Amino acid sequence: MTPMTAGRTVAPHDTATVLIVDDHQVFAELLGEVLASRGLRLVGIRRTLADGLTAVESERPDLVVLDHSLPGATGASGLRALKQRSPSTRVLMLTAAEERAVLLEAMDAGCDGFVTKRQDIGAVMAAVTAVLRGETPVSPDMIGALVGNRPTPLGGDLTRRESDVLQLIGAGRSNQEVARELRISVNTVRNHVQHILSKLGAHSKLEAVAIAARLGLLRSNRDGVVRPL
Repeated sequence: MTPMTAGRTVAPHDTATVLIVDDHQVFAELLGEVLASRGLRLVGIRRTLADGLTAVESERPDLVVLDHSLPGATGASGLRALKQRSPSTRVLMLTAAEERAVLLEAMDAGCDGFVTKRQDIGAVMAAVTAVLRGETPVSPDMIGALVGNRPTPLGGDLTRRESDVLQLIGAGRSNQEVARELRISVNTVRNHVQHILSKLGAHSKLEAVAIAARLGLLRSNRDGVVRPL
């Protein structure tokens, strides 16, 4: 499923820099070798969040491949700390956990992509490429978790800001136009769009708008314009 200061978008032919933060040494070294073989520049492998944060501050990589569970830290808190130090760095989270709560927590923290370690190295590399293109890939074995049982009606759990983004998407605005109108970054718009897709059970922005229209979630123009916070 590919529909999350703004993150950099790096064309596949550019030499993107990648940092791996993972305490599973064999996996991290294998991934590093594959990254290098695909023309990406590995700037380091770190086994703890503290070392990873230090490397992020000094290297400012285009992408960090971040293990969800690290010694002394877990996914969302580590991701937030990393984004604070380098807001333009994109983050692909790897995890052995397959719970919906883990995925949603990561997305709320600003994750740019999410892959479980059940996937083979080819799937991980596909996710790396997608994140560098500015997409927000979600591991296929987690898509069901995005549209699982909900305690609230479909669309009933949209936040105010997600609703604002939805209205503008429904009016035909691009992500860049939404960002300008709401005075937020394009990366934040992508995050909101990903949340909207998951909450509406949609696989694209077009499908999300169609679902929202059917549910009566879209306002008419006379209802007023969306104002930035």
